Amino acid sequence: MIEARNIELSINGKTVLNKVNLSVQPGTFTAIAGPNGAGKSSLLKILSRESTRYTGQVQINDISVSSYSVAQLSAVRAVLPQHTHVQFPFSVKQIVEMGRHHFKTTTKQNKELLEEVMELTGITDWANRNYLTLSGGEQQRVQLTRVLAQVWDLKTFPRYVLLDEPTSSLDIAQQQLIFSLVKKACERNIGVLAIVHDLNQAVQFADHLHFMRNGSVIAQGESRKVFTKPIIEETFCCRVNVYHDPCTNCPYIVPERTTLSTLKTISV
Repeated sequence: MIEARNIELSINGKTVLNKVNLSVQPGTFTAIAGPNGAGKSSLLKILSRESTRYTGQVQINDISVSSYSVAQLSAVRAVLPQHTHVQFPFSVKQIVEMGRHHFKTTTKQNKELLEEVMELTGITDWANRNYLTLSGGEQQRVQLTRVLAQVWDLKTFPRYVLLDEPTSSLDIAQQQLIFSLVKKACERNIGVLAIVHDLNQAVQFADHLHFMRNGSVIAQGESRKVFTKPIIEETFCCRVNVYHDPCTNCPYIVPERTTLSTLKTISV
């Protein structure tokens, strides 16, 4: 399990995170939602150990994240940032192979694992294509494949995938595909944490939801239990209506048209 306790972060005197507690269980998909500036990406950077300037505790599988070496950390967690910049004309296969950089598995084992993951994400036919010629959505799928390749080995210990807005700028079909792949990863004792903006997709796929605002967690719990009109309106300062799909009973929101006068009536 990834467990964060009493995480606090201030930058230039401004509180970015305020006593945040969060856990990610292996085999489950946890989503974080909140408005811009809520502290979501800052929290993800702390959980991945990209950032170390905070107070509080972060543990991965009952070991302090600060105790891991780089190689050890790469074996238990993989990270997909919001933007991944590639300047050189690597092939798709070479990009995916980067996810195996720290592993001492044999060439045969690597080849079999890479083939399995690329087949799963549907990019096998792109293997020799120049990564820079792909569309933004295609590049995102390749980067997700790289991340999955990093933790795809069957191990006795849990592993984790941390995703920062993995479906931003993707069309709806690509978004559904990405989240379906994430759910598939959970079947391999992998815990997934993703920052999301599409609440309807979050409640459709995620097992647990955390709502954040102004550096604090407003609500957290099973997705369908915390996906309520009061919590969503408090988090986003936006009037919404919550409905339920008649076939699946899955809730979804439809925002009300917002005016400046309406915004002023919602508590910030």
